Order: sequence, then C-alpha cells, then structure tokens
Amino acid sequence: MTEADGQSAPSTAPNFWDTLAPHHWLVENNYLDVSSVRLILGDIRQPVLVVGAGQGLIVEELRRQGLRCDGIDLSARMMEYARVRRGLTLVRANATAMPFVDGAYETVIIATGVIDFMADSEQTGTVMREANRVVSRTGNVFVAFYRFSAAQKRFLASLGPLHDDTLHVRSALALHRLGFGALVAWVAKMAGVSAFRAILLCIATGLRSTKQERAVALATWKVLAQARDPDALIEAAPETQPYRDKPAIGRQLEGLSMRIEDWHASGSCHLVRVSRQQARRR
Repeated sequence: MTEADGQSAPSTAPNFWDTLAPHHWLVENNYLDVSSVRLILGDIRQPVLVVGAGQGLIVEELRRQGLRCDGIDLSARMMEYARVRRGLTLVRANATAMPFVDGAYETVIIATGVIDFMADSEQTGTVMREANRVVSRTGNVFVAFYRFSAAQKRFLASLGPLHDDTLHVRSALALHRLGFGALVAWVAKMAGVSAFRAILLCIATGLRSTKQERAVALATWKVLAQARDPDALIEAAPETQPYRDKPAIGRQLEGLSMRIEDWHASGSCHLVRVSRQQARRR
C-alpha cells in the first residue's frame, strides 16, 4: 500500500507489504473498510482516487456503487493481487508524487496506512499538498486514520505496545503468535499481576473489544500461522508507527493548515473531510 511511502521505518515498509500480500485478503476489510466508506457515499463525486489502494477493496466497492474510481499503491505485489483477485489495474505511485494533472479528480480518499502511519510532518504535508493538487477546486479530500476501541487501546497502553501515542508494531504483531497460556503469562508479567488476574484481563478485553477487532485478531493469527516465515514477516514490519486519537488528529491537520469540514467515526477508523487549502510548507 502507499503506507510504504511514509512511516517511521520507511526502509522496511515496501518489503512488509510485499511480504504480507499473499495473506492480505484475510485482514484487508479493516480500518478503512467497506462499511466505513459507505458512511461518506453521499459526499463522494466521481472520478475518485483512492490513495493506498492495496489490493483494491475500496476501489472495487466504489465501482460497484457506479462510480469511476482509480487507485494508487506503492507495493508491486499488492497491485498484482489486485489484478489477479479483482481484475483491477492500479497505478504504482508514491503518495508524495502522484502522476496526475492538477484537478484530475473530484474526490480523493487517503486510506488508512498513509497519513496515519507517518510520523514525519514534512512528509505528511507533502502528501496533503499532492492530494489538494490532484483534486478539483470544488472537490473533496478525505483522510482516514485507524482507530482502536477503548478496550483495545487500554490493553495495549497498559502493557506496553502502545506508549506515548506510538504503536510498537512488531511487538503487537508478536502477541498474535502466542497461545492463550503464553499470552496470559506475558500479561501477568507486564502488568505485575497473578495469572488469574491476567486471565480476567484478557477475557474482559476480548468481551469489550469490537466484533471486528476480535475477527481481525483471529485473522492476524491465521496470517502468522500460514506464513512460511512468520518471524521474517514481523521483522519486515515497521518497528513503530503513530497512533492518533481524535484530538491528536485535529492537531495534526491544524498543523498542516487543513480545516476539518466533516468527521465520521466508524468502529474501525476516523474518516475526516478536509477543506481544499494549501498545506503549509514546513
């Protein structure tokens, strides 16, 4: 995905998405998912560009809705799977330098895994300027940010993988390799509680998490179980990436001189419509 354009460990990113590509179908309908996109259908005008299109889930959905839609991505393997699985031809491009003329699209949707994975403010500003450039003067730019439920956020923050608004991606992925007994032992150690209390914490987190989060946790376990070399997949992931709640998203967009026009929050992502004004050069 164009996530590969900008994260805290950009040298590992393209390799991660290429490595994940054969298994991505298990987890793709997550964060900016089909149900989240349907929340903004009334504000989407064609032609549409999806930035960070992956294997084309959202492009396919918007075309199913009768909209002309293109997608870009940086991962060649993701694009190949989009072609094989869905018959889609995506454009291989970096979100910081899109190969389109000014005003080519009426709607630009920046998927989860692009802006929300970027820690570098200069890079995020470049992506936003590009989105503003390729959208028409009367068009809309939507930016998606991944979202945890309160239960998941509390669990990850209290035990270490989420700290100071930073998600330690490899640590979080490694948790999905643990059986229940090993997970309980890890939680007990990290939280400084008994095994019984750790079991209660795991159960409570599972019950309070969303249905989608539980499904994705199972799917991620399957991905790692099926991967030929799960350790290599984990090591290919960025070590860290930002996690921004609603106030932090507002501050980030304000810092880029972007005005929030509308805000949708699904169970898995924040989807923000921003005004078309030039992002500040830093």
